[in-house]
Amino acid sequence: MREAVILAAGRGSRLNGAAAGVPKCLLTVGDRPLIEHNVRAMQAVGIERIHVVVGYGAEQVMQTLNGTCHYVFNDKYESTNSLYSLWLAREKVHGSFLLMNGDVLAHPEILSRVASEQHSALAYDSGSGFDDEHMKVRVHNGYLTAIDKTLPTGDSCGENVGVLRFTSRAGEALFDEADRLVRAGHHSTWAPKAVNAIADRVAIRCVDVADLPWIEIDYYEDLERARSQVWPGIQDHSLSTSEDAAR
Repeated sequence: MREAVILAAGRGSRLNGAAAGVPKCLLTVGDRPLIEHNVRAMQAVGIERIHVVVGYGAEQVMQTLNGTCHYVFNDKYESTNSLYSLWLAREKVHGSFLLMNGDVLAHPEILSRVASEQHSALAYDSGSGFDDEHMKVRVHNGYLTAIDKTLPTGDSCGENVGVLRFTSRAGEALFDEADRLVRAGHHSTWAPKAVNAIADRVAIRCVDVADLPWIEIDYYEDLERARSQVWPGIQDHSLSTSEDAAR
């Protein structure tokens, strides 16, 4: 697997002004913008061609990444959501690929675990997935059976992290479903709607990463937690892992 797609067209309108005109994916966490964390993590697992779907502040994003990625433009970012951005990338990807939400800060090991799976895979956190805002997953015998925010809490096995791997065949099914949904007018829904639609015919392994720090940044409180807890947690976890390996 050598390709990846990062969905990063969003403005961050729910951050209550914290973004101050900066695209959400360019918010600084630790020592660099969020999207640089994601690109570096992808490069570390062998991804060579990264397609970033840009929208709000596209020029700022491209300038920040400085030629390290390829770009897909969502000029309807104000009225669409991640499903539409995914659909726009359908002709750019060839073969298996990694898919990631651009507003996620995740320990690099999460990407490594998903990327190392031989088949399609999804990272989830079994310690979460109980709030209305969470993109919940239902897992049976280690495989995805449903992914939706509206899953009853009793059916939820955890929360989708926003890091997925698709084989070539599964990717074709995903993009076909995204195409069907977009053509049916579902422009403002989430990309997991297409994932949910193929879960009954595509085996998607669910990889539990509850032991690793991560966060999806939607609100100001998420951003503060990313800076004060999650990023330090990533650094501490990486340091302890390195020390264990050196022993």
